[in-house]
Amino acid sequence: MGTVLTADDFAGARAVQSATLKELGVAPICMAPGEEDAGHSHTVVEEIVIVQKGEGRIQIENETYDLCPGSVAVVPAGQFHAMCNSGKENFEAVAIFNSNFDREAVVLKTREEHFGEDSGSKEPDEMDVDALKAELSELGKTVRKLQRKLAK
Repeated sequence: MGTVLTADDFAGARAVQSATLKELGVAPICMAPGEEDAGHSHTVVEEIVIVQKGEGRIQIENETYDLCPGSVAVVPAGQFHAMCNSGKENFEAVAIFNSNFDREAVVLKTREEHFGEDSGSKEPDEMDVDALKAELSELGKTVRKLQRKLAK
């Protein structure tokens, strides 16, 4: 499940883990009042959205969260996410994501592809299970790699 944190959530933090900059990608987000994106999901890539200005909402899977300056949204790999500007001024944020992955391994899906026409009523077929196993394997490799770097 995705998470949205506010500035107050960080008050008690005592330690921050780090990653090298070459392992991170950064993308600016600017949305005019009333603007919304279509949303998507992708395997392998995890995102953190940090709100700098304005008000908005983010949908992560089937949950919707309000965003304001200082909010941090955490979107795990494979989860659908979409944003909109719900305020009266530009919504500005930055998305930070892991970039240490094989781009060929990323599976990008639209809302329709992610949720399907009748999501939840069908059993996953063998292809879905194989794709999930491959994604979990890649995530496991990424986690182990990051753990080794943090242990140094």
